Parts: sequence; C-alpha cells; structure tokens
Amino acid sequence: MVHPVLEGLTPAQTAAATQPGAALVLAGAGSGKTRTLTAAVVYRIVVRGIAASRVIAVTFTNRAAAEMAGRIRAGLGGERPPTWIGTFHSLGARQLRAEPEVAGLRPGFDILDADDSRRIVKRILKGMNLAGGDDGTGVGRDPLKVMCNRLSKLKDNLITPDEAPARIEAMIAEAKRTDTAVDEQGLRASARVYAEYQRTLRDSNAADFGDLLLWPTRAMQVMPSYRARWSQRFDCLHGDEFQDVNHAQYCWIRLICGNGEVFVVGDDDQAIYSWRGSDIDYIRRLFKRDFP
Repeated sequence: MVHPVLEGLTPAQTAAATQPGAALVLAGAGSGKTRTLTAAVVYRIVVRGIAASRVIAVTFTNRAAAEMAGRIRAGLGGERPPTWIGTFHSLGARQLRAEPEVAGLRPGFDILDADDSRRIVKRILKGMNLAGGDDGTGVGRDPLKVMCNRLSKLKDNLITPDEAPARIEAMIAEAKRTDTAVDEQGLRASARVYAEYQRTLRDSNAADFGDLLLWPTRAMQVMPSYRARWSQRFDCLHGDEFQDVNHAQYCWIRLICGNGEVFVVGDDDQAIYSWRGSDIDYIRRLFKRDFP
C-alpha cells in the first residue's frame, strides 16, 4: 500500500523519493523532479521521523525556494516546513550570521548588493590607477566589469585574498605551459585589488554575495570543529537544479551534509549557468565519485 505522502508519484519517482543514503535523480524538463524532491523531504519527516529542524533544502532562486517550502508545507498537512529551506546565498548568510568571525566580520554586518560592490571596486581601481586599463590591466571596454567578474570567480573557486597571488601565478604558469593566451598584468592586478577590496569590506563590517558561501565553506574545509558543528546539525540535505552548481556550492553541499543523507535532482541537458562558473562535471561524474 502506498503511503499517503507518496500518492500521485510514479513508481520511479516513489523509488527515488524513498531511496536512503545518497541519491542523484536525473530527469528531463517537466518530468516532476521538484515534486519528487519535495516528496522525499516529506517522506523523511513523516514516515522516517526525521525532525524538520534537521532537514536542509537548497535551490537557486527565492521564487523556487518559496515554491519548494509551499509544496512541503502542503505535503505535511499544513505543518511548518523545515526552516532551512532557501537559496545557497540565503543559507550561507544564515550560517555566516551565526559565526561572522570566520570572515573577520562582527555581528550585524551588512550584505552589499552588486551595485554597492561595483562602487567599491571602482574606487579601488581609481586609487590604484587601474580604472582606465591603460597599463594593460583592463580587458575589453569595461575594466570595472572585468575586475568584478574576476573577483567573483576567485570567490566562487574558494580562493581567499591571501591565497590569490600564488594561485594566480600558478594559473599564469599553466597558461604558458599549454601555450594559452593569458592577461598576466590583469590577473596580477586582480590579486592586489582583491586584497584591498576585502580589507575595505572588513573595515566596513560588510560582505558581498560571494562572501556568503566563501567564508563558511572555507571554514568548514580548514576548521574541523566548525565543520562538525554545522554538519552535525542536519541529517539530510536536498538540492534542486543540481546541474547548475559551481565549485563553491558543490563544496558547501559536501561539507554541510557531512555523513548525512544527500538527495539531489537535476537535468544535465539543462545547465544554464556555465557563464558564472557552474560545471556539468559535478552532476555527470563527481557526485557519483564523492557520494558512492
């Protein structure tokens, strides 16, 4: 007999939603991936008795997170859904709010939007005489945009300002080894700008969007006690649109789920965020390697 929380699912969706351990659901557009994910959350709470407070679910947009929470609430018969449902950045922000010192911040820090970040970078570029790109450090027609993208990419790859100079030199050396075109001056300038930009944020007690995942994830990587505190808070993690994760998001998922269960859904033919660092390899190969 099918449990009421699984009514309306196909046999394949039911098998997926009730799968213990690590599960990767691959399915095309309109095939019910999100429905299967929300059924999996409800099944774990209602049938398996996992406390809602120990369930975490993540997606990419506020709208998708709100829809997910609404579906889970309906599946729970109106009961309150897990409170840890949200976007990567909103959940990372909650984590950072709880222990802001891992980012060198103080309680009550501000979160800057993209325009605020651009204004700070613009001021730093001007102060370093890099705003016009006349010395070769700018690429294309908009040195500010290029620099902001470089800083964002460094954070998405979990590279801190202290690590940036050595990592950039390694990137330049690899480009030379493979005879690949590389903007050496521009990359080296980005390391200098990154250090000053992050110092400015700390002095202002502020974080940008990239910080919201960078610092909690790096802290979980290098501080065993911090990682244990967070990974032990949750018994299972659920992720939607998994084909679009980037390096920081993937590492955050791996670390915060700890030894708990992980359930992700996606369609490797629908990846849309490669321009901001998502890598299809995470859903096609690395998930199965890291979560056998």
